[in-house]
Amino acid sequence: MAETNFVQAKENKDSTLVQSKESDLEEQPQQAVQAKENKDSTLVQSKESDLEEQPQQSEDSTTEPSSKFTRKDLAKLVASLVVVALTIVFLVLVFTPKHPKFKVRSVAVENLDYTTSPNPSFNMRFAAKMTVKNPNFGYFRYGVTNVSFAYKGIQVGEVSIPKARVRAVSTRKMNAAINLNSNNVGNDTNLESDVRLGTLTLTVQSNMKGKVYLMFSGQRRKVNGRKRIAALNCTLTVNLPKKLVQDVHCS
Repeated sequence: MAETNFVQAKENKDSTLVQSKESDLEEQPQQAVQAKENKDSTLVQSKESDLEEQPQQSEDSTTEPSSKFTRKDLAKLVASLVVVALTIVFLVLVFTPKHPKFKVRSVAVENLDYTTSPNPSFNMRFAAKMTVKNPNFGYFRYGVTNVSFAYKGIQVGEVSIPKARVRAVSTRKMNAAINLNSNNVGNDTNLESDVRLGTLTLTVQSNMKGKVYLMFSGQRRKVNGRKRIAALNCTLTVNLPKKLVQDVHCS
């Protein structure tokens, strides 16, 4: 009876060991298959994420602006610089007032008397045509201006020009009658020599003072008036026997 129980217990133990081994053998393939499936799933997900990121990176690379400086950019830069330079030049020309120019254009002799002895002298009347040229983009207003005629630095005649206004970028013409005589010269040896030769050289000088106005306000008040002077400096040669002015030169 004891042997029978021992044999029965041994058989039960062996049966339990066999069943355990069989269950282990059945579970190992399943675990291996599960692990392989998990690994394959991870690889597939990794590849899919890489494929999704590649187009995005490509799009980013295409949308990223190029840092290269092309010829088109250079042309645009040069054009911009030219526009800026022209604007500066225009502003300088417009808003920087220039000095007007005052000149004697011609002189006609209306009356002329002269003597060589015993005391040399002359007495004459001129009809002069003068101009004031205003190069500014605003008008030039000047006051009463005296024009002096001189012989060897001694004044022999003077005429007064009334105040007036010269329009922007224009020229104003004026006529003046001047009486000249040698009363202030006296007994000058140069005058006697020149009268005997029949030619007199006279100088004409003046400083026409005024203002250039470039802008106006709403109430018509003048603004931005800049002081400017139109200087007159001319020489003329008088032919006494022919009673005419041969040459007029203004600097």
